[in-house]
Amino acid sequence: MQEKVVKSPNISVIKKQHINKWVALSTDYKKLLAVGDSLSAVLKKTKQSNKIVIKVLPDLGYAPISR
Repeated sequence: MQEKVVKSPNISVIKKQHINKWVALSTDYKKLLAVGDSLSAVLKKTKQSNKIVIKVLPDLGYAPISR
């Protein structure tokens, strides 16, 4: 059985000012539909049924360790 590689979406519409906010995106990830401090605020702002809603987290990076 051949595995399918899932391409990560282009989320370039999300900017630094959206960190720690909830955002609603179009299903093709090309349009920012709403931004809010809470999930309920974003859901109230956009009545569009087809959307992707996510919480934008800060880029925490990583710290490698050696053993």
